[in-house]
Amino acid sequence: MLFDVSKFNRQIRITGFSRFPPELLTLIYMFTIPKPSSEVSDVRSSSYSVFDYVYDFAARDNFKTTIILLYAVLALTAWKYIPSAPHFADPESGHCVLSSSFNLDYEIKPLDGRLSVEAAPAQFLWNARKIWAAFFIMGIVPALIVKFIFKEKLSDYGLTFGIFKRTLVCFFLFFPAMLMLGWLSGNTREFYNVYPYNPLAGVSWLALILHSFMYLFLYYLAWEFMFRGFIQLGLTESLGAIPAVLIQVTVSTMLHYGHPASEVFGCIAGGVLWGFLVYRTKSLLSGWGQHAILGIALDWSLILKAV
Repeated sequence: MLFDVSKFNRQIRITGFSRFPPELLTLIYMFTIPKPSSEVSDVRSSSYSVFDYVYDFAARDNFKTTIILLYAVLALTAWKYIPSAPHFADPESGHCVLSSSFNLDYEIKPLDGRLSVEAAPAQFLWNARKIWAAFFIMGIVPALIVKFIFKEKLSDYGLTFGIFKRTLVCFFLFFPAMLMLGWLSGNTREFYNVYPYNPLAGVSWLALILHSFMYLFLYYLAWEFMFRGFIQLGLTESLGAIPAVLIQVTVSTMLHYGHPASEVFGCIAGGVLWGFLVYRTKSLLSGWGQHAILGIALDWSLILKAV
């Protein structure tokens, strides 16, 4: 059923709101009152208009899907363009470049402790901005949308132990491969163009440990919730399992554009694997653990192999 603007405008006049621009009230109506699925317009109709296009965004059957995808494209684009911190090491030579990156008058070697995290916690946190921004953009905000807009349980989005035995078995089954893959990937110096997200993770052992915990609980947990939880499980009911998986794989892969090709193609395989494990274990925790081990092992490898 196409949106009848004239009928709605007559209702405006009858109810005494004619002093307001009808177009404004029409848009307010379309965006604030969910529409039944029977009123979703046929886009193939020759009379399909801009009002129908906007109106369909608020159709009841489209509402949840629209919110998920609209938030994903806006929030993840914003996160992608958060300025990256300076490089930890030169991707050509593998030499640590923290001294030049931070305009220091002394040379810093990986993990030598000359630059104290305790003395400059604000600088450490600022250079970890991609990590804590991911926590809010991919974790906190989607969780609030689930709780207060969708009014659903976070456990329905993978934040649960699920089938606990399967979760453990799947985690330990892939743990050695992820650990080895992350460590060996550190031999590719091209990764210094991207990682570690926080270059100050390599100034001392304490900094590296703090970085690893932030990576595990702030970055990777939020990442898995966003892609395998909010997007994949949120879209499964309306689109089906395979389309939901492929959408999260597509979006997460696009966020890796500009990274080494091996990581971009690996992201496709990882997204498909962890998407399946969410359905298999009824939890995102197995994929979270595997993904985190892969990333943390890569950062440790890059930092320990720098000179």
